[in-house]
Amino acid sequence: MANLTDVEKHYLITDNGNKKFYLIDFIKENQERGKLGEIPMVVVDGKPVTYHYKELNEKIGISKNDIKRIEIMESEKSIPLFGNAGKFGVVQVYTY
Repeated sequence: MANLTDVEKHYLITDNGNKKFYLIDFIKENQERGKLGEIPMVVVDGKPVTYHYKELNEKIGISKNDIKRIEIMESEKSIPLFGNAGKFGVVQVYTY
């Protein structure tokens, strides 16, 4: 994954090597399945970390080893909870 788009850079985690792309790969797989839109929101342990209109210039502050589970919330469920920020769906990451 040499040439990341600006959107993909939002989903980098703190690991080195290929592990830093773990969340990007998960999101792409679910986009291909139609479960997530172009720029899904990421929520870590209940705290919104990144969404389509928030500038993020740093990696998401977790590593692959921190992640215990990931859940997808499709847009029809995420919009009522998160408004416009959830219009592309939500990736819920749990570290506990």
